[in-house]
Amino acid sequence: MNKTRTLRLLFLSVVFLTGLFSFVHKNETNSPVVLSENQWIESQLSRMTLKEKIGQFFMVAAYSNRGEAHLASIDSLISNNKIGGLIFFQGERENLISSVDRFQKKSEVPLLIGMDAEWGTQMRLFGEDRFPYNYTVGAADDFKLTEEIAAMIGQECREMGIHMNFAPVADVNSNPNNPVIGFRSFGENPSKVGGHVAAAVRGMENQGVLTSVKHFPGHGDTDTDSHLDLPIVNNDLSHIDAIDFSPFRAGIKAGTSSIMVGHLNVPALDSTGTPSSLSAPTIKGYLQGKLGFKGLVISDALNMKAVADRYGKTDVVVKAFEAGCDILLFPESVGDAIQAIENKVAAGDISEEELNQRCKKVLKAKYNAIINPKQLKKYNEFDLQLTKRKLYESAITVLKNNEVFPIQRFDQKIARVSIGSSAYSLKNSMDLVTPIDHFHFYTVKEAQERLKDTLSDYDIIITTLHSNTVRSRNNYGLPEGWKEWLNELPSAKKALVLFGNPLALADFDDSNLDAVIVGYENHPILHDRMGQFLMGTFESKGKLPMTVNSKYPREAGLKVQWSGRLKESQPEELGISRDKLMEIDRIVNEGIAAEAFPGCQIVVAVEGKVIWRKSYGYHTYDKKRPVRDDDVYDIASITKIASSTASLMKLNSEGKFSLDNRLVNYLPELTQGTGYSNIRLRDMMSHQAGLVAWIPFYKATLDGYRPSEQWYSTEMDSVHQNQVTGNLFMKADYTDSIYSRILSTPLKSRKYKYSDLGYYFVRKIVQEQSGKTLDEFTMDEFYRPMGLKYMRYKPLDYFPKWKITPTENDTIFRKELIHGYVHDPGAAMIGGVGGHAGLFSNAGDLAALMQLFLNEGNYGGVQYIKPSVVNEYTNCQYCPKNRRGAGFDKPTTNRRGGPTTSLASLKSFGHSGFTGTLAWADPVNDVNYVFLSNRVYPDAENWKIVSMNTRTEIQRVIYEAVNSAKK
Repeated sequence: MNKTRTLRLLFLSVVFLTGLFSFVHKNETNSPVVLSENQWIESQLSRMTLKEKIGQFFMVAAYSNRGEAHLASIDSLISNNKIGGLIFFQGERENLISSVDRFQKKSEVPLLIGMDAEWGTQMRLFGEDRFPYNYTVGAADDFKLTEEIAAMIGQECREMGIHMNFAPVADVNSNPNNPVIGFRSFGENPSKVGGHVAAAVRGMENQGVLTSVKHFPGHGDTDTDSHLDLPIVNNDLSHIDAIDFSPFRAGIKAGTSSIMVGHLNVPALDSTGTPSSLSAPTIKGYLQGKLGFKGLVISDALNMKAVADRYGKTDVVVKAFEAGCDILLFPESVGDAIQAIENKVAAGDISEEELNQRCKKVLKAKYNAIINPKQLKKYNEFDLQLTKRKLYESAITVLKNNEVFPIQRFDQKIARVSIGSSAYSLKNSMDLVTPIDHFHFYTVKEAQERLKDTLSDYDIIITTLHSNTVRSRNNYGLPEGWKEWLNELPSAKKALVLFGNPLALADFDDSNLDAVIVGYENHPILHDRMGQFLMGTFESKGKLPMTVNSKYPREAGLKVQWSGRLKESQPEELGISRDKLMEIDRIVNEGIAAEAFPGCQIVVAVEGKVIWRKSYGYHTYDKKRPVRDDDVYDIASITKIASSTASLMKLNSEGKFSLDNRLVNYLPELTQGTGYSNIRLRDMMSHQAGLVAWIPFYKATLDGYRPSEQWYSTEMDSVHQNQVTGNLFMKADYTDSIYSRILSTPLKSRKYKYSDLGYYFVRKIVQEQSGKTLDEFTMDEFYRPMGLKYMRYKPLDYFPKWKITPTENDTIFRKELIHGYVHDPGAAMIGGVGGHAGLFSNAGDLAALMQLFLNEGNYGGVQYIKPSVVNEYTNCQYCPKNRRGAGFDKPTTNRRGGPTTSLASLKSFGHSGFTGTLAWADPVNDVNYVFLSNRVYPDAENWKIVSMNTRTEIQRVIYEAVNSAKK
């Protein structure tokens, strides 16, 4: 929302509240004094004439977008007929608030403002976002969520000056041919419908918004739209009592302020054929008698053809009032109807005592909703988003699943074909997990013509159908030819995801499909949640709220388990303070301002849920290219765990490697006869094998200050195969010289000393044991199947240069800005694929790999590494003298210094990188934290990120936020 609109709405709210206070009595100091309920009612009633009392029962239709002539006509009704309320239809938030204020100022008694806001004010107003439809709420079947949604709708109503919401719908959706209820019903099960009705009533009434449970005695089992004709309900009384009355009883018990009576012909309740809204036996005998309801009785709109075509505009209003309706909704003959009721009173047909008592009921409602409403609980935009997300997640219903979901491996070709309206949030949501191929078409014909044989190469084809309506008309708004499309798909695993009414599947043969999933609505938030579900980030729980056919009965719904993949979420889902996490912004921005790094990416996941994914700053200090979530960084020494250690763990799980063996067991030809042969792998991986920290191999290859032509060429050829930078290639056989140099370097004492050199050996061990190079092995065993499409060695083979952040301007060795090539000189000299460096990634993919370790080797339902192996490698190997795990870094045992905040558990593990990176996982607190930057740009001697303690300070904030949420 822009600033101008925010200020305008604030002004309108002030105007509205100012008008409201004009109805509150004032004492001698001119300050508002709220009278007791009885005092206020009696004071209002004592000042009214008979005609004014009758006017209180009239709630007239108003449209805030119909211009001055219409508004003036409402002014006239208020001034001349003293009407009691208005039901608003079309308009926008701003002109609605303005109109409400205008009309309230005209009225001597506050007007009761009502609206049909079953799924929020978007049902009537333009520009508002809607809440889930009732049948979606029924599919989620979580009364707590229903109550939260209703409370949020209540807040929305209160903000606009709406006092009464003509909701919730209590009709049981027992007739699939019902043209007017359907998706508006919570479902087919009377008990569950009643539970949701009660929850919705509590949610709104506790916000000070009057509810109106509708449409008594039950509009569910009809096949006629009462807007067009009078429906007949031919069920007997026992059926009506058990099925249709049940949700109304629940609503009454929950404390609903009113019940709306529908225009229905129910012979079991009134054998005369009189519509229920005009039937005294129905209202007084059953609603007020049998069900004991004492609140306001409201007629359905009296302009509807079910009654309007059978009775005159005046008579229909009088009959509704005589039958027991306290609020006469949408009367078309106001003045004449008021006079007719007054005549009835004068003739003794209606007693003045009864009229006064019913007028008091209306005034009581006004007192509770306007004069002294309950305190409003306010929800912010993130609360609203979370509740909608949770409900849509819970509603997703899997009707069929032949081993399609969750998708376990992404080293297969997957296509999603959407037909109908576009769904960008669905695509973006899926691609957050891993990018797949998306195709979008508005019609089936277009899809058939454009794709043709394209889909024959895919392993999984997901068709998402996007309807333009949930109503039954036009085949529930689905694109023409959708059934033929699904039946003609090529051989592959095929899934249908329906964003629409599941009743569209009633006569559909799904035998050609392996999976069928229902999303109920074509809504961006549901698209987003469905995308996450399809990619395996949470389990399915939804159940059909109504019967579709014999194959898909009520309550049908398969449970698909969470696959262990990271779910895109928000802090509020875990009760974590967003305001606290906003301190991350401050820490990062201070670092960028101090030029500790030009930009960075951060991902934070807790309990497998990503609660913070954010990119900051730019690739370089010239601020030309902002950092995006899908940009990649040189992660430097994090390569040690994300590639080398992970690979050894995989081999260990397969019985092809053990930390308790020695180097000679795996590299006999290389190490036999050297002091390195007896190095125990556990010692080497925990940095206490006596290796020196590093060797500047490049210095021996320089001719003065330039790369020597003895070893380098500006072009690749059969000899110069190892690409060091864009225009510098090294002899491939120089790699042997690097190993010779390492093996000729004397070992030091066996104590903790961090070293890169052991990972040169890991690189060879992986190749010897697997028959693949390190980059091939990690791609085949981890990155491709896990869907880590941004984690790569030699990134320029996969990404355009502009997606890769540059590192150092190397003035010593390569004499150029390092961009798209590994920063580490040793890794560069062996072709960019090092065991200690060379891997590039974005924060999202690195977080996914860290989650693999947190999940004890499982991700996407695939066990990549044995749990026992993960525990062995991530545990401290030689505490307390050496904090390291096998490959993994660990917190210091004394909690002083080290790579982590003191709040991280001693069971936590991870690694940092020279380029300004950190990846850390904590199995005790279930925290997964990744920070990527290019702090070495343009000068590797810039250590401000360390002196400012940026990475650890961010980690501190995360733990403080998590710990606070646990209290």
